[in-house]
Amino acid sequence: MPPPSLGYRSGALPPTPGASGDLPPGYMTGDARAARRRSERRKGRLMVALGVLIVAAAVLATLAITAKSNKKETVADIDVGECFTGGPNDVETVDCSEPHQFELFAVATAPDPAAAYPGEETAYTDGGNACVMALIDYYGATADVATADGLELEPVAPTEEQWTDGETDTYCLARDADGDALDASIKGS
Repeated sequence: MPPPSLGYRSGALPPTPGASGDLPPGYMTGDARAARRRSERRKGRLMVALGVLIVAAAVLATLAITAKSNKKETVADIDVGECFTGGPNDVETVDCSEPHQFELFAVATAPDPAAAYPGEETAYTDGGNACVMALIDYYGATADVATADGLELEPVAPTEEQWTDGETDTYCLARDADGDALDASIKGS
């Protein structure tokens, strides 16, 4: 019995390996392989660079959001002993050794925070009296001595709306009586 046919013409032999000009599927020459590796490396570097840029942008956005949320805007955001410029509703904290307008030396609690709003004048007077007493502990002398030293007390008492919202504290500020900038803390001086 004759051998089964392999699809070649009778008497023809299959081509010898490498004799055909056609390359097998997926076969690449050395130059093509090198070009592909270079292209893949470039893509890899671009992906790493893109990843670094995305991480950097995320870090910067986080820092910006954190800085904005930590910004002190009103005197209620300031801690006792901090110095600032601006008004009670627009503060910019600075180191007390730098020129500043105000120093928060105490936060005075209202005599009866649960009571109805006592009125603007009473809230200011009660808060001011509490500030005078707190000054002795912070400054180390009475209000008369502070006044003689060129300081002026400025209590920031709550408004009726603030009182109703539960913000009944008075913020005790010290400033220069002539309106000049202070350049040191008044604590213990």
